[in-house]
Amino acid sequence: MADELEIAQLVPKRTVNVKGIIAISVAFVILISGILFWNHNHPDLDFPAGSPGPQIEVNIPAGSSGVEIGRILAKAGVVKTSLIFFRAATGDKRAGGISAGLYLIETHLSAKEAIEQLLDKKRLQGKFLIVEGARSNEVRENLLSNGFVADVIDQAFASLKLPNQFKVNSSEGMLFPASYTILPQGDLSVLLQDAVNRFSQEIESLQFFDAAQKVTRTPLELLTIASIVQAEGFNQEDFGKIATVIYNRLRIGMALQMDSTLMYANQSRGEIRVSNQELKSPSKYNTYKFKGLPPGPIGSPGRAALVATINPTPGSWLYFVTVAPGDTRFTEKYSEFLAFKAEFIRNYKAGLFKGSK
Repeated sequence: MADELEIAQLVPKRTVNVKGIIAISVAFVILISGILFWNHNHPDLDFPAGSPGPQIEVNIPAGSSGVEIGRILAKAGVVKTSLIFFRAATGDKRAGGISAGLYLIETHLSAKEAIEQLLDKKRLQGKFLIVEGARSNEVRENLLSNGFVADVIDQAFASLKLPNQFKVNSSEGMLFPASYTILPQGDLSVLLQDAVNRFSQEIESLQFFDAAQKVTRTPLELLTIASIVQAEGFNQEDFGKIATVIYNRLRIGMALQMDSTLMYANQSRGEIRVSNQELKSPSKYNTYKFKGLPPGPIGSPGRAALVATINPTPGSWLYFVTVAPGDTRFTEKYSEFLAFKAEFIRNYKAGLFKGSK
C-alpha cells in the first residue's frame, strides 16, 4: 500500500512538469515569432525605398539559391541584409525568374527594389573584348556580330572625342585593348568612348607625349610605331627589340619592309608570307615600296607594346625573322638575316607554321 501511495503522489508532480514544458515551449514560439515579426518590419534591416546609391557590377553565379543571392547583394551593399532580401524573394513568385549573370545594379536598394532590378533584363551585362592589335574595322565587325546596327555603330564612331594631340579624326590605334561592359540596347557611344578614355589614361601614365618629343616624333608617329611593334611581336621581349629595329631603319633611311603594314593595306590577317602581288600594292601602308612610317597606326597597341616603343631595347639590329613559332631572331648583318630567312622557309615547308597562311 505504501508503494501505491507513493506512486499516486508522484503522478500530479509529473503532470505539472509536462504542463510547464508546454508552457515554456509556447512562450518560446511566441518569443521567436515576435522576434521574426519585429525583424520583418524593423526599418533598420532594409534600406528605404527611393534613395538608391551608385551603380555597381554584381555577379550572380549559376545555380545560386535565394539565400546565396541575398548574401551576395548584402556583401556588395545592394541590400542591407540578406535575410530581408530572402523573405522578399520568397514572397514574390517572379523572383524565380532571376537569371545568373553580371548585372549593373544600384546600391542601397530596398529588398523589393533589388528584386525589380534583378528582373530587369536590360541590366544584364555582357563583356566586349578589344584584343591587342585590333583594327577599328575589326571592332566594328565584332559589334555587328553582337547585334548592333551598322548605322548606330558608325554614328558612335563618328561621335568619339579623340585626344587632340594626335590631330586626326580616326580612332585607329586609340581603342585600348581591354574588356568592356556592354548592355543590350545600351548606348554604344559610351562603350567606344570608354575605350578611347582608357587609351588616354594609359598614355598619360606612360608620359607618352614627353616620350614623343624626346625621339623627335609626333604623337601619331609614335603611336604608329607602337602599333607596328604590337602587330609584329609575340611577347614583351620581342617588342623592345622590334621597336629598336624600326628606329634603326628610320634613322638610316632604310625601308621598314614590315609585312604587318602591308596586311593592313590589304585588310588581311594571319599571313606568314606576303605574295609578290601584294608587294606591288600602291598603298602608302606598303612599307616595302615606301620608305618611312605609314600614314597612321595599323591597330591598337596594348600597354606592353607602348612601353617597348617608349623604352626600346638597346641594340644595333636591322633585321628580324621568326624562324619558328616563338623563336624570333635579330641581327644587324644581312648575311645572317638571309640565313634566318632560309631557316624560316624550311620550317614553313615542314609545317611548323601549320594553320597559318
